[in-house]
Amino acid sequence: MQEHDMAQSKGTALITGGAKRIGRAFCEALAKDGYDIAIHCNRSRDEAEALAQTLEGKGVKAGVFAADFSDGANAETLMEEAAKAMGPVSLLVNSASIFEDDSVESVSAQSFRAHMEANTLAPVLLSKAFAAQAPEGAMIFNLLDYKLFNINADFYSYTISKAALKAMTEMLARALAPRIRVNAVAPGLTLPSPYHDEATFERLHDDNPLQCGPTPEDLVRTLRWFLATPSVSGQIVCVDGGQHFDPRLTRDVFGALGS
Repeated sequence: MQEHDMAQSKGTALITGGAKRIGRAFCEALAKDGYDIAIHCNRSRDEAEALAQTLEGKGVKAGVFAADFSDGANAETLMEEAAKAMGPVSLLVNSASIFEDDSVESVSAQSFRAHMEANTLAPVLLSKAFAAQAPEGAMIFNLLDYKLFNINADFYSYTISKAALKAMTEMLARALAPRIRVNAVAPGLTLPSPYHDEATFERLHDDNPLQCGPTPEDLVRTLRWFLATPSVSGQIVCVDGGQHFDPRLTRDVFGALGS
């Protein structure tokens, strides 16, 4: 038996950064839930094509759509291409982002623009294009960061770009109601990053008030809850083991905990 019945598709879900990491987890889960999957990628074309092939082998309609968000304006073209190839997009998951370290002292125009283009402007324009074609009952789901609720000065440009995306989440929820809902998740440290090795990740992952760090599966469950609860919009859920209220976090989690 196929895992996905194409005759009963819930519509198309476009997941940015869908080839790897958290974005891939969203793609795989939404495919199981009955969505056709539009996988956005930039440099991870091979991984995206392999994922699409795997999903199609399970009866899922899947497509790969490349766009470089170093120019956020490419986002509008991405939505047009996905909708033309796969039909109306009923779920937009803004999970692609760049995450590079800078500070108040080291920030440059280039670094700041890069973060704002990819992490803010691309979702802004994607959401605009999404709303123009989305059916009633559609949803936008944004990937934020717990640190917006326990602010520190590290990763300066990244944090500002995600703060803008948080504001966009709340503004769009008002502007697009009642036709489209807009929600977000703000995860804590979920997967290893280039800023630490596996041992450091294991040490930091559960170093939070609940002693239980988030997993991609936790973020998938959060998305599924939002999709299943049509009375909720404009909400942001921290999935972070309580890091958003941890008084120790005067620095970013990579340097603040377990030292």
